[in-house]
Amino acid sequence: MAIKNRIGVVGSGPISCAMIDAINESSNGEVIGIWGRRFHLAKELAKEKGVSKVYGSLNEVFEDDEIDTVYIATPNASHYEPAMAAIEHGKNVVVEKTAFMTTDQANRVFHAAEKQNVFVFEAVRSIYEPNFQILKNAIKKLGEIHGATLKYQNYSKQYSALLKGGKAPLFDENHGGGTLRTIGIYPIYIAIQLFGVPVKSFYFKQLIVKNIDLGGTCIFEYKDYKITMLISKINLTNDSISEIYGENGTLRFHSLYDIRTISYRSIINDIEETISEPISDNSLLYEITEFSECILMKNRTAYREQKNITLKAISIIEQALNGGTL
Repeated sequence: MAIKNRIGVVGSGPISCAMIDAINESSNGEVIGIWGRRFHLAKELAKEKGVSKVYGSLNEVFEDDEIDTVYIATPNASHYEPAMAAIEHGKNVVVEKTAFMTTDQANRVFHAAEKQNVFVFEAVRSIYEPNFQILKNAIKKLGEIHGATLKYQNYSKQYSALLKGGKAPLFDENHGGGTLRTIGIYPIYIAIQLFGVPVKSFYFKQLIVKNIDLGGTCIFEYKDYKITMLISKINLTNDSISEIYGENGTLRFHSLYDIRTISYRSIINDIEETISEPISDNSLLYEITEFSECILMKNRTAYREQKNITLKAISIIEQALNGGTL
């Protein structure tokens, strides 16, 4: 029987449910047990997914010798402590985006992981998807890059609650919310992966409610071009099309994760061709398969590449929220 990455799931919400399905679909991972803040929900999820263990406390997860890796899918602001505890118990960690609130937290976690000889991955699914690799390879079709517009605008009903003085955890930065932290991670990761680290970065917030990150425009400045990111949880849009422009044509793709359609339109012959391929219904499959392979093969080269992207993305978000300019 093939060796598998044995995973303990921390969190029992929708993303944990989808990740369990992805792990079960993968060839190199298996779910050992589940912990959730509400025990009865974790128990129901375990029964639904055929998972034998339900933990009564977080310590039970970390102390389980059957577990190689802990997957953390709690609210953003609560990632740091369980990640450090898992590492101290010699476990690898996969933590949902946005992984950590500050660069200081991230550096502490990665330093602890180095000391314990374990891996820590941020689960930003898009860069592991097959169609993202197609997009990355297709950049050369464009020739000289002229720029790009990356778009993630998705209206949230919590905005109405916020305006009425109600609870809106999505926008509560004390709990890891705010638009740049919750969804801005996707365009930022994509920009870094496709174009590298920018010379300068700027973030212009939508200043409708004071001191709350509702969204805005993020700009990455490179030597010869700029990348514009439109990020919002208060704007209603009819499409999520992003575009990359070059001297030879334009690449267009729908959505910044779960990427299913990519097309290339040539300036020379004005023909648009689809270059994407069909993918799994559950796009989390690709990231968890990649993480498990890296852990099982002890691939430190691939690990360091992803760690560096995580550190840069968190630094960009942190500094943007503290003033808007890097």
